[in-house]
Amino acid sequence: MRAWSIRTRLTLLFALVLGAVLFVIAGTTWYGLRRSFAEAIDRSLTDHGTAIGRLLINEGTPASLAELRDDLREYVALDPGWNMVRILDAAGTEIYCSPALAASGVGPDVRDDVAPPRFRDIVVGEEPFRIVSMGVGVGGERFAIEVALPTKEIESALARFRLTALLLIPVAMLAAALAGYGLARTALAPVDRIAGTARKITSDRLDLRLDVPPTGDELQRLSETLNEMLDRLHDAFRRTRRFTADASHELRTPVALVQATAEVALRRERSADEYRSALRKILGEAERTSGLIDNLLTLARADAGAHAFARERLDLGQLIADHREILASLCADRGLEFRFERAAAPHVRGDRSALSRVLVILFSNAVRYTPAPGVVRLTVGEVENHAVIGVDDTGIGITAEDLPHVFERFYRADRARSRDRGGEGLGLSIAKWIVEQHGGGIRIESEPGKGCWVHVTLPADQAV
Repeated sequence: MRAWSIRTRLTLLFALVLGAVLFVIAGTTWYGLRRSFAEAIDRSLTDHGTAIGRLLINEGTPASLAELRDDLREYVALDPGWNMVRILDAAGTEIYCSPALAASGVGPDVRDDVAPPRFRDIVVGEEPFRIVSMGVGVGGERFAIEVALPTKEIESALARFRLTALLLIPVAMLAAALAGYGLARTALAPVDRIAGTARKITSDRLDLRLDVPPTGDELQRLSETLNEMLDRLHDAFRRTRRFTADASHELRTPVALVQATAEVALRRERSADEYRSALRKILGEAERTSGLIDNLLTLARADAGAHAFARERLDLGQLIADHREILASLCADRGLEFRFERAAAPHVRGDRSALSRVLVILFSNAVRYTPAPGVVRLTVGEVENHAVIGVDDTGIGITAEDLPHVFERFYRADRARSRDRGGEGLGLSIAKWIVEQHGGGIRIESEPGKGCWVHVTLPADQAV
């Protein structure tokens, strides 16, 4: 079963809510009118009954029933509002009944105690009446006074109001549905445009962007948010494709060299020294390829979020001191001067092997791009509850154009010399990822011809 569209659901909801509101308003109004009419009728009947009782009290008991009837006829004639009056004595004998009440067929109230005003509704034939019965004492005698009022016109007016409301509410709901459908269609038109554009966006057309309606509402924010998401996806696809292409290129080169070296060695008979030389070249390329594959796997795990680092308390100064001999030998092999400065003994919480890898990556880069004679300086200290590692060199440096891209994968500031120097352009990407996973940051400053200054900050562990 196909689900209803948002436009249809909004239209129905709008119509139903409006219909419910109108029904409640009409019902409340009808009830209020009915109550107001009833109170007005009861007040009028009570006033008439009280006036007749006052008349009897002021006049006193007439000498005869004939005189009483004559007096009542005069008052009824003077005020047509009293034309439905009946008076009974204590025994229930009818003393007076106006011609209109007699003609209506409304019978008397046979109850004895009518001192408090008592109201009742009766229907004679098809004519509804509202009647008040009340008692009055005159000269030691009790009389019952009944005043009636036909309510057919009032009931007819309420019925017409009810019928009109029942007819108008569906019409109003239909009009509201049509208006709501139009409003929903207008309001959701940008959503249709967004959906249309979104259908055109594929992995090959990530440059397309959604139209942003200048409405300042949720649709504009939604379009802007989706465009920002598309920007991130486009950038991720671009980096992934470039990463794949660069990785393929980097892997193709050593494989081609191994294949070429083996083919040359096998082309004719050679001496043992020549075979050993060929195998050394193959071994060197195999080691280089193994390192590249290891770096690629590290980055793949990083992208998948599948790598979990240990969290132990480490003496960062001691960690660096443990690598001091290795770092010094790297400098000695290249004819460089090694300097180590330890300003403090900060502790951090992290993975020993991962932080050691960061140290080796940064130091190897400094040694690789610093020609002899030169200096590579390693410092460790603490600044504002942060451990700071610095690797400074007097090497060739990095240009301002290349500096923003050095953490990108496979990026090389000097592609012509990178392979000869042994780099694949992945080390800084891995170092940045490891540092960020430890809650720290890495920053590089450089000036061509004067060297690089790499600063790593990590949250210091103050626990004792």
